Amino acid sequence: MTQKTRQPAFKLVYDTCKKIETERFLFACRGNFNSTITDNILFLTEGNLLELDSPKVAKKVYYLMVEGLQNITRHQYYDKSGSPFEGGLFILNRREDVYSITYGNWVSSEIKEQLTERLDTIVSKDSTELKEYYMEILNNSGFSTKGGAGLGLVDMARKSSGKLSFEFSPAGKGYFYYLNLIIAIDKNNFDEDLPRDYIKDAMHLHKEMLECDAQIVFKGLLHESNVNHLSNHIDTTLSDDEENNGLGSVMTELLRNVAKHAYSRFSESGKPGVFMLQKEQDGFSMLTGNFIHEGSQEVVERSVAAINELSKEEVKAFVDRVSKDGKGTGLMRLRSISGHSIEYEIREISEEPPYFVLKIHLKGSE
Repeated sequence: MTQKTRQPAFKLVYDTCKKIETERFLFACRGNFNSTITDNILFLTEGNLLELDSPKVAKKVYYLMVEGLQNITRHQYYDKSGSPFEGGLFILNRREDVYSITYGNWVSSEIKEQLTERLDTIVSKDSTELKEYYMEILNNSGFSTKGGAGLGLVDMARKSSGKLSFEFSPAGKGYFYYLNLIIAIDKNNFDEDLPRDYIKDAMHLHKEMLECDAQIVFKGLLHESNVNHLSNHIDTTLSDDEENNGLGSVMTELLRNVAKHAYSRFSESGKPGVFMLQKEQDGFSMLTGNFIHEGSQEVVERSVAAINELSKEEVKAFVDRVSKDGKGTGLMRLRSISGHSIEYEIREISEEPPYFVLKIHLKGSE
């Protein structure tokens, strides 16, 4: 029997998978950004862009990612008190017709007023006026006599399809600032009314991430390259965290398990899957979600149940034995590394294969 939905982390992993036919790629990351982290994000996403779309589209998306990630690194919020809004937010989502890119960070009321004025000025202009405005800023050494909009924002508006979208959501004594822009995959079928829906979707995802303290959410085709880049990103993100104990090994085993065993209906290399890193009071959890073959639910449940019934000593003995043979089972190794029972859920989906969510919890150093 499948287990009941665990809120909110299991629900977030499941919800992320539901539109995988039309939303083929998603990467969401919140927290402190630096040059190494942004480089890992760019490496991770570049391969997926080229697998899914033309080099021309990928180049435009990549350019806007670089510009936006630089802005996040430059303007992110620092707070040593443990605010959930510390750092910044980056979300890239490959929708059916467009790429939606959302950036965010906490701002004060004063900065909100300045940004609103600048963005209103940018949004009010058409493509020809934006080009003239861009040149005006350049000729005035980076500042405009009409609202003082930054050169980077104007350039992003020029490169994006349609108008920029922005929102300010009350957060603590200030606001969380969201900026959304899009790149049309097919300009002939581009609907300019869609961007407002996309920024609302990004805000909702951010809210869900905050509810379960998710640091990273990834959805895409998993293969060796993605596993390696995600591993590098996790290691860099948590390099200064004392609770980072065995996370790299767990993540690698989890993702390789998905890349090897997940069910796929797509012709591209890799298997469709979801990965989430969640911070908890006593450490971290990692969750993966993927489709499994119809009729394999009972086999999966029996396998996990059998592994959970073993003692730590029995698990260790098994892992030591199979390691000598150069073979082994990923789930058993995950149980051995974490030292905890494996949590899971199998969701029955109408007209879809069953969906398997797996959670591995790691406590911090004691």
